[in-house]
Amino acid sequence: MSRSSTHYISLNLSFRNVSLSRTYKHSVPPGLFKLTATFSLLLLVGCKTSTVTPVALAPEDMCAYCKMAISEKRYAAEFIDSEGQAFKFDDIGCMANFIKSKKNPAKTIASFVMDFDERQWIKAEDAYYVRSSELRTPMNGGIIGFKTESKAQEAAGKFRGQMLRFKDVANP
Repeated sequence: MSRSSTHYISLNLSFRNVSLSRTYKHSVPPGLFKLTATFSLLLLVGCKTSTVTPVALAPEDMCAYCKMAISEKRYAAEFIDSEGQAFKFDDIGCMANFIKSKKNPAKTIASFVMDFDERQWIKAEDAYYVRSSELRTPMNGGIIGFKTESKAQEAAGKFRGQMLRFKDVANP
């Protein structure tokens, strides 16, 4: 091989190595992959949805509206505000009055009522209600809640009451 061809090949390889290395080094800044991966992970963690669950009733719990003891679980209701504070009520009517009076400036993030028959918490927005003057609730609110529409219809017939949804109870 002649000296000029060796020199040509050497220059060509050098030029190729420099052009490839510059293209690679400047097209992807160092640390970009790590930064992108970290940002994506934080974004996914931030998108995690949290579910709010009802707070169990304790024997010493008092109604947030009338200040009476919560003695009969089947009539109980509660809501949780944006600060995480639980407001418990001895009567669904007390919760409705509390909401109407706007005694809590924080936003309500979840509301629950007790199923009259099963005595289990259900979301207030999903419940079916019966209002009747024949119902003897703790503070005479006359409202009971049910998980299913069929149970509420049965109770409405039994107590000669009116079926309602949560929007009707909270804003009559």
